[in-house]
Amino acid sequence: MSLFNKLFGSPAPPPSPASAFRFPLPLGVRIGAHITFDRTMYQVAPGAMLGELPEGYQGIPCIGQIDLGDGTVQHRCYVDDDAYLMVQTVGGDVDGLMGFCFAETVNPPNKHAFQAFILEHAHLGAAEIDYAGKRWQRQINTTAAGRIPPMVFDETLYRYTPARQDGDLTHYAMMYQRHVPELGRDEFLLVTAEDSGPAEFCITYAVGVDLGTEDFQIT
Repeated sequence: MSLFNKLFGSPAPPPSPASAFRFPLPLGVRIGAHITFDRTMYQVAPGAMLGELPEGYQGIPCIGQIDLGDGTVQHRCYVDDDAYLMVQTVGGDVDGLMGFCFAETVNPPNKHAFQAFILEHAHLGAAEIDYAGKRWQRQINTTAAGRIPPMVFDETLYRYTPARQDGDLTHYAMMYQRHVPELGRDEFLLVTAEDSGPAEFCITYAVGVDLGTEDFQIT
């Protein structure tokens, strides 16, 4: 069943206090809310997934918004335990849901090394990569066999109550995926070089899964 079919006919979520945000917040997400993820998949096949979304009630202290153009926006709801819910909207309507947990953060020794990673490293553009003992295939739809340039986009961060803008950063990113036969679903690996300023930069590896509205609860 498609996401739109799942949402069709459901009561609208309560409005979000979004006056500080550039784009309206979907699904009732807001700073200060709590989210609970359904972790059944991890109990069905323990250890099959490289990463696991956190358990328990997770606060949302920060929300990031990414304008991808043509009316497409990513809303990243960062929770307490190094994870986030990603809600993608097109024209204000929900178009995709994913949950990510951060698996690793690498701190390059200097800006030159950071820029070299963006321009040359296989993890930002190769057709296949090895990470954490797994083989991952590039997700982006292209016929190019070799390394391709990473996607580039800016994220604006919001924190506090009432919400206000609290920084921004540039992402150089590439998404990979692998099939998990024990669960009959795909797991995703998002590799990102994050540039927050002249002396603030890092490489992050986040592992994620597709979600439906039944896979989490926001309160």
